[in-house]
Amino acid sequence: MNILILHSWLKDFLKTKATPQKIAECLSLCGPSVEKLEKVNEDWLYEIEVTTNRPDCFGVMGVAREAAAILPRFDIKAQFIYSKPKRPKTPRKELPLEIKNEPKLCRRVLGVVLNQVKIKTSPKFISQRLEAAGVRSLNNLIDITNYVMLEVGHPTHAFDYDRIKTHRLIIRPAKKGEKIVSLENKTYFLPGGDTVIDDGSGQIIDLPGIIGTQNSVVVPETKRILFFIENNDPAQIKRTSMALNIRTQAAIFNEKGPDPNLAMLALLRGIELYEKFADAKLASKIFDIYPQPYQPKEIQISMQKIKEQLRVDIPKREVVQILESLGFKILSYGPEVLKILVPSWRADDVSIPQDLIEEIARIFGYHQLPVFLPTGEFPEPTFEKTFYYEEKIKDSRKNWGFTEVYTYSMQSKDLIEKTGLKLKKCLKIKNPLTRELEYMRTSLIPSILKLIADNQENCEVIKIFELANIFLPQKNKLPEEKPILIGAITGEEKFYEAKGVVEALLEELGIKNFQFSIFNFQFPLWHPSRTAQITKGKELLGVLGEIHPKVLANFGIEKRVVVFNLDAVLLFKLAEIAKTYVPIPKYPAIIEDLCFIVKSKTQIGNLIRLIEQTSSIIQTAHLIDIFNNQRTIRIVYQHSRRTLRDEEVKKIREKMAKIVEKKLGAKLKVLE
Repeated sequence: MNILILHSWLKDFLKTKATPQKIAECLSLCGPSVEKLEKVNEDWLYEIEVTTNRPDCFGVMGVAREAAAILPRFDIKAQFIYSKPKRPKTPRKELPLEIKNEPKLCRRVLGVVLNQVKIKTSPKFISQRLEAAGVRSLNNLIDITNYVMLEVGHPTHAFDYDRIKTHRLIIRPAKKGEKIVSLENKTYFLPGGDTVIDDGSGQIIDLPGIIGTQNSVVVPETKRILFFIENNDPAQIKRTSMALNIRTQAAIFNEKGPDPNLAMLALLRGIELYEKFADAKLASKIFDIYPQPYQPKEIQISMQKIKEQLRVDIPKREVVQILESLGFKILSYGPEVLKILVPSWRADDVSIPQDLIEEIARIFGYHQLPVFLPTGEFPEPTFEKTFYYEEKIKDSRKNWGFTEVYTYSMQSKDLIEKTGLKLKKCLKIKNPLTRELEYMRTSLIPSILKLIADNQENCEVIKIFELANIFLPQKNKLPEEKPILIGAITGEEKFYEAKGVVEALLEELGIKNFQFSIFNFQFPLWHPSRTAQITKGKELLGVLGEIHPKVLANFGIEKRVVVFNLDAVLLFKLAEIAKTYVPIPKYPAIIEDLCFIVKSKTQIGNLIRLIEQTSSIIQTAHLIDIFNNQRTIRIVYQHSRRTLRDEEVKKIREKMAKIVEKKLGAKLKVLE
């Protein structure tokens, strides 16, 4: 996550004479990386990348604390300056307010009522700092909530106190299907289990940690506000935010788990700003519900361990100085072991000695650590069969003139229905980015057909392939991710070309004894008489066939499309790495063309298999001509150790004729 901070704002908490350029350089070497530094009017703007594990640096104060620890390592004086706002006195007359919280929902809840607020334009320094940070300035009441969030690093919220008629806030889990209308006037239906704030009458008045609702937001007529802060369960915030596709800055902050101890500081800072820039008066006590306050974690670390891990001997005095500059408290200064308390803002990030060693290393300076090349023997490379065959398959398709394509793993309802697939068998995404990406695909065919439809005007012939996962639903489990190889060719009479491409691939993978058999699929996707299944024994390797004309019409595709759809899992399983060398035969072959008269619907594959199985002398047999019910087969006879005699071939031919006539009813046509 990148944050934007003006240099003038950083200097409110960092006392140093270092230039913005030097601060950016030093931070990038030992802390949050400054990705960009640019001049903005008379100021400088830092764009800082903050990693997910460091929510303490989402605010200006956190970055200033880091800079104050890092700059002295480069012989630059720096000090973190911070004065905690004073806690105001509770007024004699309090406005009514009741807050109830389920501890499992919010880790900490704070609130206070402020009276006699005046809505006006924010001071120039507030609006400029917000705008530079990418937050639109609206008015002083709203701007202060955003300003505190960006300064302290903890989200805050302001309600219109008078619009909450009951003056009650009940934090509870939402019921499935409950409706909210956001402050942007958008309607959302909650998936259930989300953290919501109810006014006690069943009406939801806030989706805490994510977005405010229209029925309680500050309006131009607002005179009294409830300044409210809750520290939420990060996992729940993430689930709700993603499910509803609401990505506010507050949600992004909250899902990273800001420090609950920062919440009081944020509240006091907000009160201070409201009193100063909105003429606000305290009208209630400060409510603070904190059922399980942070208990500092204690970690022990030995100086020997630090030396072993970093390969450098850092003096104990320097180690202590580094840790204390980052906010860690040293409990015990033993000769070899240090006992250290972790500050609340690093509670989720530092939990074991290695975490502390990492902190010492980065502040000491990675650039100062010695560099050692690894010693010993290199490990033996492991062979990953899946990756090997993926590359082999892709190279094979490329060499046959196919272009590899990449399509989305998600498909639209319209795309699935056009193909004739069953929508109920597809997994629906709860929070799709668009309606075009609503269902996880159970087939690659819809996406391939859409791609052909989009490109048919620019290409006379399209030859494409993709090797990617489909997602098959499983009961009470994550979907099965199954790799599928799909290829498509457009044009007239392309079935046999596609068949040859599949045969070449299977032979390249070392898969033998596979067969194609005509199969009338009871499914609207495939052409009923131009489709074959590919099998090896009882294993179904896939399907080769033309797409049904009605499906093509749904996509507006004008040419025929032949598709092969293969189970990549089976291809990887059956493939053979080892190759068998067969020397070139020394002895000549005898080649003859035989014509067979076959019955209708006789599958040529079965005829060829019977011919090849007649004798080991028959090397190959393939179809060369079709005329009415006649099939001409070219047969190659060859012996590996001697020259064949005509009498031997004649006996094999006679045997072959008897077998095919008996099993298929096909008769050998004898030329007179």
